[in-house]
Amino acid sequence: MTDSRTMASVNSSRLNFQQGLRTAVAAALAYWLTELLRLPGGYWAAISAIVVMQSEVGATLTASYDRFAGTAMGAIFGWLTALVWHDSIVMFAVGVLVVMVLCSALHYKNAGRLGGVTVAIIVLAPHAGPAWQVAGERFLEVSFGIVVSLVVALAWTKLSSLIHDIKM
Repeated sequence: MTDSRTMASVNSSRLNFQQGLRTAVAAALAYWLTELLRLPGGYWAAISAIVVMQSEVGATLTASYDRFAGTAMGAIFGWLTALVWHDSIVMFAVGVLVVMVLCSALHYKNAGRLGGVTVAIIVLAPHAGPAWQVAGERFLEVSFGIVVSLVVALAWTKLSSLIHDIKM
């Protein structure tokens, strides 16, 4: 019985390490590529890569879809909220509410929270450019991180499968 628990613990540790390594590779790659492309907020790509990476490709795809939908809607409603913001906490709250209700109505599982975060970043975080530019940049940087994470997850799965086949 102890042997089965020990093996389960070793397998769990190995899987946790693999997921951590996959996530670290995706985050570093996303950030490095945004630096090469001179995107202003490459850290958003790295954060997105970390947020969407899951232990299985299917789960990563679902998380990516939610992150993409929430960010897209959050960027649009963040921009619209910023147009009428004028330091009104009520307008900020309405922007978050609208994006979360819309995501829920469209049956996007976790997109509402991510959309609300995007609204908050666009409306509340200090930035130098106009709101439409900030919204567009956040959407592009987050989307870039999502794509990098998906590519890493798919490549990792294919490579693991190939290695497994070679061992057999």
